[in-house]
Amino acid sequence: MKIAVISCIHGNYEALNAVLSDIDYHNTEKIFCLGDLVGYGPYPNAVVEMIRSLDILTC
Repeated sequence: MKIAVISCIHGNYEALNAVLSDIDYHNTEKIFCLGDLVGYGPYPNAVVEMIRSLDILTC
């Protein structure tokens, strides 16, 4: 099983999309987020919506 671990997104929606595209390219089966979804980045609401819509477990 391939897993991906992401963290420190800090509201950067463009970077999150790039990382999720790479995760998809590598056929990863499960994604875990270690936190820091929002903070000082420009798109905190979009980041939270994306994480929720993909049902990514966040610690």
